[in-house]
Amino acid sequence: MQKLTIDHIKAEVQRFWSAFSNKKSEELMEFYGPEASVFGSSSTRSEPGRLAAARRQREYFHAKSTLRASPGMIDVVLLGEHAAVASYTFTFHASKVATGLNAAGEEDIRNGRATQVFAYDPDGKLRIVHEHLSHVDKG
Repeated sequence: MQKLTIDHIKAEVQRFWSAFSNKKSEELMEFYGPEASVFGSSSTRSEPGRLAAARRQREYFHAKSTLRASPGMIDVVLLGEHAAVASYTFTFHASKVATGLNAAGEEDIRNGRATQVFAYDPDGKLRIVHEHLSHVDKG
């Protein structure tokens, strides 16, 4: 296993948002370890990471939707050589989101906050083991 660096984690965060913005469902799914937990930006409880990725695929990755996402300055705390926490702000905009009842919604997060915990799995693959996304409503 390669020793983690701050730059490595920052690159993984950029790669995560690139996969999300470019609707790369398989790549997004691979970010999450099998035991990962995720709190989405508007969820009231956590869900398994791969289930969150599958839900995002259904809601955001269809042909008519458009996505834009951008992380802000990324702070990284290394937890030894094989795990790290990334915390940062982000912006996110999605149009024609597939909501319940086949309605096309819009999502606009201007003041998003993210925390992602990365760790190597037993096979040496770097994965997200916990993610918490939230946003500040400013009226």
